[in-house]
Amino acid sequence: MLFKIYICYKMKVFIFDLDDTIIYYPMGIVDYNKISFDSNLSNLLNNLNHPKIIYTNGTYGHAEEILKNMKLSNIFNKIYARDNIPYMKPYIKSFNYVLNDIKKNIKGNHDYYFFDDRLDNLQVAKSIGWYTIWINIDFINKPFYIDHAFPNIHTAVMYF
Repeated sequence: MLFKIYICYKMKVFIFDLDDTIIYYPMGIVDYNKISFDSNLSNLLNNLNHPKIIYTNGTYGHAEEILKNMKLSNIFNKIYARDNIPYMKPYIKSFNYVLNDIKKNIKGNHDYYFFDDRLDNLQVAKSIGWYTIWINIDFINKPFYIDHAFPNIHTAVMYF
């Protein structure tokens, strides 16, 4: 008897928080004039040959301005922000909204990799089956629901 073997590869979808994940502001103050191109991060993100999405509680304009100043605008497929989705993180309705919208726009089987600095957001992401990547200088003391932890976005993206 002959069996056919089907190998089904899942596409990765990388979902990034913006503030304190992709970019860190010393003392929490945003000065758009001091945000500039990071060639290393740009190269690392460009080497991820999968869809890349921004998912932020900031506004769409805030995300656009940051990405423009960092010269990362053309790297991301979509921006989900508090003024273009009905709910904010960490509410599960927000995550489900983003997940359903991604599924409508990117067909096929996917694994979702979510990069964030906030544990409450990561815990909800884990509850819906996403891989969780915590960006925090205290990355060694990671909770059980964190799949990977890194001190900064550069090291995290390099891993993948």
